[in-house]
Amino acid sequence: MLPAMTRRVLSRLECAELSELNPHLRDDLRIAWIVTLYAAEGNPQPLVSASYRVLGMHPDKVWPWIVAWRKAKLGPLYEEFWGVELPPKKPLQSERFAERRAA
Repeated sequence: MLPAMTRRVLSRLECAELSELNPHLRDDLRIAWIVTLYAAEGNPQPLVSASYRVLGMHPDKVWPWIVAWRKAKLGPLYEEFWGVELPPKKPLQSERFAERRAA
C-alpha cells in the first residue's frame, strides 16, 4: 500500500491531467504520475522507465527527437519559425576556480 502523501500527490497529478487541454502537457503530467508511482515502489530509475512507457524513448533523446521532427516538418522554414539554434552551453569551470570560491 502506498503512503498517504504519495496517494495525495498521485491524486493531484491525475486531476491536473484530466483538466489539461494541451496534449503535450497532459503527457508531461502522465509521466510525472508514473515517475511518482515508480519512485514510491522503489524503481531505481523512475524517470527513464516512465519516459519509455509514455514516449517510447530515453528522456535524453526526447528533445533531440522533437527538434528533428520540427526540422523535418518545417524544412527551410525551421529557423524562420523557431529561430536559430541555441548557443552552446558554457564550458565547465576549472577545479581551481571552485577551490578559490570555497576559500
